[in-house]
Amino acid sequence: MKICTVRIERRLLRYRSPISTAHGPVDDRWTVLLSLEDEDGHIGLGEAAPLAGFTSDTVDEAEAALHQWASDDSNGSLPAGSPTARAAVDSALLDLAAQVAGTSVHRLLAPDSPDRVAVAALVTGTTPDDVAASAAEAAASGHTTVKVKVGVGGIDADLDRVAAVRERVGTGVRIRLDANGAWSASEALRGLERLSIYGPEFVEEPVAGLEALAVLRSVSPIPIAVDESASSPEEVARAVSLGAADLVVLKPSALGGPSASAEAAARARNAGLGVVVTSLLEGSVGIRAAAHLASAIGALDPLPGLATADFLANDISTPCRPVGGTLYLGTDGVGPVVD
Repeated sequence: MKICTVRIERRLLRYRSPISTAHGPVDDRWTVLLSLEDEDGHIGLGEAAPLAGFTSDTVDEAEAALHQWASDDSNGSLPAGSPTARAAVDSALLDLAAQVAGTSVHRLLAPDSPDRVAVAALVTGTTPDDVAASAAEAAASGHTTVKVKVGVGGIDADLDRVAAVRERVGTGVRIRLDANGAWSASEALRGLERLSIYGPEFVEEPVAGLEALAVLRSVSPIPIAVDESASSPEEVARAVSLGAADLVVLKPSALGGPSASAEAAARARNAGLGVVVTSLLEGSVGIRAAAHLASAIGALDPLPGLATADFLANDISTPCRPVGGTLYLGTDGVGPVVD
């Protein structure tokens, strides 16, 4: 496989409305689209999507790392210094290799992997009624798991939000929570004890820092998932060694790509931890790469958090949207089917 042309372009992602997190709202942002073309016209795509609070690099650093990688003909390794640039190159190379082989990325990695992936939906809104309506809409469209952001207000506001969601979706839909590390240790324990009556599947990052997560995990009534506190392969390994969580959230766009994420998943599973593949609220090139990874490594329960393309008013490629709560993965190297 000989790469003849490398294209590196900044692309603007526009969201329909800002997405609230404990790190602040996520609104319009720049990503970098990488295209690799071989001598037969096959094109593999990758996306570098830095996000403040979740990745250690900026879009300037990612773009510079990609240009450096592209200019170094003798360097067969992934870019240095920028995890999102590594993710873009790793994803683009896998996409290109799958097209050359006449298959999909997930079947290139694991020939018997499924061609469809059920995904969890992120629900949004400014009031409990808004969030509950979003959850009801997601459930009606086929999603069996919804994720509710907490930690963006007081514990009482969180309780009102989760209670409203549970009332609207009933017991047949799983609810997972995500605090983005917003709570103190004492707030987290009190909050989780009160939230546990609604039967959350797990809570992502209730406190920040692996040591704090390890302490909280020993007394938490709800399973804990580590996310931002383990945003590199080295931090995932440390989270495992500290016993900081029951599950590890893997964002391939932040971890350095599908290959690094697969290694991190194996390390977590070998220690008895669950694995959840999620998006970084990036464009559909990154979401597509994560969906193929989830299929290839069998990270299908808990459901991957990959139903985020609908939040985008404009995307950087064909939108990777679920149909009936499921992403359909093509066998022709194109990726999830969306219309």
